[in-house]
Amino acid sequence: MTPSPIVGVLLLILVTLIWGSTFAIVKETIETVPVPVLLAMRFSFAALVLLWVRPERKTLLPGVILGLLSFAGYATQTIGMLTTTASKAAFITGLSVILTPIVGAIWLRHRIPPRAWIAAVLALVGLGLMTLNPNEGLVVGDFWVLGTALAYALYIIYLGEIAVHHRPLVLTSLQIIVVALLSWGWAVPKLHVLNNLSASAIFALLYLALCATALVLWLQALAQRVVPAYATALIFALEPVFAAIFAYFLLGEVLSPQGWLGGALVVLAMIIGEFRLPAKESS
Repeated sequence: MTPSPIVGVLLLILVTLIWGSTFAIVKETIETVPVPVLLAMRFSFAALVLLWVRPERKTLLPGVILGLLSFAGYATQTIGMLTTTASKAAFITGLSVILTPIVGAIWLRHRIPPRAWIAAVLALVGLGLMTLNPNEGLVVGDFWVLGTALAYALYIIYLGEIAVHHRPLVLTSLQIIVVALLSWGWAVPKLHVLNNLSASAIFALLYLALCATALVLWLQALAQRVVPAYATALIFALEPVFAAIFAYFLLGEVLSPQGWLGGALVVLAMIIGEFRLPAKESS
């Protein structure tokens, strides 16, 4: 199944909406559940949902590569959130917006339209206005999440190159299995916490597994069959906007005027950078 470009954009917006809802959930859950255990449970639940998907030999290597990049992204982000705030994590993750076209140009020699660079910079400024607090300094978690941004940029570019040649569900299933296996290997010293999981922690893990992992990875693989990598990165710039909205309704957090200005710049960046949906340019 290959969606139209417009449907692809809408699917990526839905993916970003779901991701925006996870920051508060992850931040709260890692207070009682160690990072490797959270990732192991999250991706194991997701893998169980997709056990019915039949693997394909030609998709094995791409699935493993995507799984390694996914693991790097999820692990560094979750570790980073142990010491940095959810909002700063969202901003630093958003650096993938500008890293994607840069890495794509260096790695694959893609010719990126000038408006994509302008929109990426504009989105970066908007994200900064939304989430950076000038009174806060850098902490070690910020550097961990910087690794997340690089991993996501590489993931977006690689998926954009291979998605059209593979079934989205097969790609999704394989990479989830890879992340689950790596996470369980990491989680071995912490497995004793499984005896004391609260009902709220189990519910959070199920949501993260079913909606924020299995569903969104499949939707992203499906959408990137028709949406170029640089456009995908710009759409993902909406993640902190959605995170702020969820924080308002769920946690009572209110954006400052500076924050609302940043959100407006992110939306403007999308309009500038996207939204004729040009055909993907060859390298």
